[in-house]
Amino acid sequence: MIALPSVAVFVDGHAVVAPSPAVLSGGTVSAPLVPYGRFIATRIVVDVRRGVVTLERGSARVTINAPFLRDGSVRIPLGLVARELGEAVNYDAATRTLSIANPPVPLATMTPYVRWTPPPGPLQTFTPEPVQTPKPTLSGIPQPRRTPIVVMDPRAN
Repeated sequence: MIALPSVAVFVDGHAVVAPSPAVLSGGTVSAPLVPYGRFIATRIVVDVRRGVVTLERGSARVTINAPFLRDGSVRIPLGLVARELGEAVNYDAATRTLSIANPPVPLATMTPYVRWTPPPGPLQTFTPEPVQTPKPTLSGIPQPRRTPIVVMDPRAN
C-alpha cells in the first residue's frame, strides 16, 4: 500500500494537530471531520442513515456525501468545504501546506434594547424634607494651634 502525502493545515495562522493527518489524494486535501471540521464550522450535523454531513457557519451551509471509513471516521474535502463556508483557502504545493483564513467580519453597532419602559404620566418621587442644623454656639476663646511647624533657615545650606 502506498502512503498518501500528508498536508500541514493552518487555520488562522495556527497549526491544526490531529491523530490522523490531512492527506493529498487526487488533487484534493481530505481530512478527518474531527477535529478539522470544528475549526471551520460552527455546527456539524452527521446523518448516518443518508450518509451525508452538513457543515454550517452563519448563513452558509454545505452538505456533502461523506464516506464512512472502517474505523467509523469521516473524511471531508477540507479546502472545498472551507471555501463554501466563506473561508479564504490557499494551498502551497512546494511545502504541502493548506492555509485557511477566516475573513474578518465587519463590526456593526448593536441596536439599543431597553427592557424596562417608564409608565405614562408623572412619577412620584420621594424627597425628604430638609432638616435644620443647629447654629454653633460660642463656648469660649479659640485656642492656638498646637502642632509644631518646622521652619528651616535658608542660610543653613
